[in-house]
Amino acid sequence: MIYLCKSAVTASVRELYIIWRFINNDIWDTVIPCLITFTSAWVYHNKPVDDFPLYFVFSLLYTILYILTFCIANQVNSIEEDRINKPDRPLVQGLVTEAETRKRFVVYSILFLIVAVCLQLLWLAIAWMIVTQMLCKWGFSNHWFTKNVVCISLGTVTLLAAEWNIVEPVNGNVWAYIIVISLWAGLGLPLQDMRDQVGDAIMGRKTLPLAVGDTTARILLSVYFFLFSPLVYFCILLTQTGVQEIFSNKLLTGIVIGEVLWHWWVALRLWLYKSPKDDDKTYHWFVYLFIVTIPLICFIPKG
Repeated sequence: MIYLCKSAVTASVRELYIIWRFINNDIWDTVIPCLITFTSAWVYHNKPVDDFPLYFVFSLLYTILYILTFCIANQVNSIEEDRINKPDRPLVQGLVTEAETRKRFVVYSILFLIVAVCLQLLWLAIAWMIVTQMLCKWGFSNHWFTKNVVCISLGTVTLLAAEWNIVEPVNGNVWAYIIVISLWAGLGLPLQDMRDQVGDAIMGRKTLPLAVGDTTARILLSVYFFLFSPLVYFCILLTQTGVQEIFSNKLLTGIVIGEVLWHWWVALRLWLYKSPKDDDKTYHWFVYLFIVTIPLICFIPKG
């Protein structure tokens, strides 16, 4: 009996470690934004503090399964790419086999749907699983537009909406905020492809730098982040209030100035720092802006 208990504990610890190895590169990109969205919804709807820990566990469980199912599907279909771009991933390291990984995808997908049903998020979960297939099996990741603008935007909508729905059903005003912030994120995410050019070339993808060349991609992205992305970001604020209200409010005016300068810094980094490691840092500057933007809905006076 003691031996069986020890074996069960060892197997559980190993499985948790494997889960961590699959998702650890997506903590900042997905897990933290999910939990911040949930917390923002809790504050926005002024929910009782005493209930927060239990619902936070629900949010964390859904989030882990949300990103785990995607990471497993993505990594089992991009092993050769990961040997170049992300050699620390578990399949490349031999921590798990391809067959074991495919079995995990089935098991964790079923668990994801069960949790989604319990949290009344089934349709959002199904939508995410479709986006996962679009990216990992149906070839949508092979072109920068379908990968980032289409799939990432749609995936972000399912991510933010699910976390919000754990607290309260999303209404029209919040839907507008979620859709615009998701579109803004998707439009900016060709930035992530600057760091992965070698591996993407092996996979035959047409990411932006591979489609137009590294220099042209940097020019296009710099112009976008210098001029257009700040305007799209401004539309995020407009989903909650009007132009006059924004510029008559010191906090909101400061946010507009801050987001413009933040975008300009991202545009500048594209030219100052050009190694894959530097491009990864530039991409994460954009991720950090995404993270700090999510809770702004709690501070925008309704116009």
